[in-house]
Amino acid sequence: MKLRGFVMFVRFEFLPPSPHLVHLIRQHQIIRLSFATSESVPLKPYWPRPSPALAFYSRDPEWIRPLYATESRRKPRAVLIGQPTRTTLREGGRDFSVYQIEFQPGALHALTGLNLGELTDGDIDAEAVFPPDFAGLIREVEDTEDSGRRIRAAETWLQRHHQRRQRPMAAADAIALRLLQHPSMEIDRLARRHGISARQLRRVFDERIGVSPKLFARITRFDKLVRFSNRYPTYDWLSLAVEAGYYDYHHLRRDFREFCEMAPNDFRTVEAASPERRFGFRED
Repeated sequence: MKLRGFVMFVRFEFLPPSPHLVHLIRQHQIIRLSFATSESVPLKPYWPRPSPALAFYSRDPEWIRPLYATESRRKPRAVLIGQPTRTTLREGGRDFSVYQIEFQPGALHALTGLNLGELTDGDIDAEAVFPPDFAGLIREVEDTEDSGRRIRAAETWLQRHHQRRQRPMAAADAIALRLLQHPSMEIDRLARRHGISARQLRRVFDERIGVSPKLFARITRFDKLVRFSNRYPTYDWLSLAVEAGYYDYHHLRRDFREFCEMAPNDFRTVEAASPERRFGFRED
């Protein structure tokens, strides 16, 4: 099937984890796109979102670069992605397939022991972090297009390795979960409720989440804003700001400037040219 010069091969799946792994995994994402040789592959502006992840690229690799840079870097075939705080441009190949596991707050730290503050706005080859049997999981993911088989293989592997490190939920993780639901909540009050000082919370948050509690809340709110904008493209920015929990339009513009280095309408134009839009999909 063809659409405007594209060979139509597309899959967008956003699936919940198994019930026994909701403490570890937020969601599974599977994206599959194929483009005709006559078409250029669109760039994907990837805005900051509260989602450290493990991603598998089982077909053509993905290349990444800062928003206004000219040189791109190739990602490994399986990569651990830290908390992003700025927009990047991502480019997949003509035959692109990514299976991405988004983790709950603190879960990537619990799984790997990594200091997430050292992984902020970065990524690392997952094979350099995980034990040798991780290569077997990569092969299982690469050898099938069946979403259920991929997810079962990944969840089985993650559950086995997470059990070795499992600990009671840290206060920082619990607070981050609350901020995911309500990013405007008062952070100092949350800290007192969980028996931790604001200073301790900032230190532990940086280690387990990758950023400060305040920045995490801002990123969460901004992610909601962009998704609302995608869902309601005719709404004005002030209405979207109120819906996402912003106090005023000034704070919205500040976040676009810091996270995207562009004005809201300019970002909306760039995001509207994302690869998935060619196939009628949007992130909302």
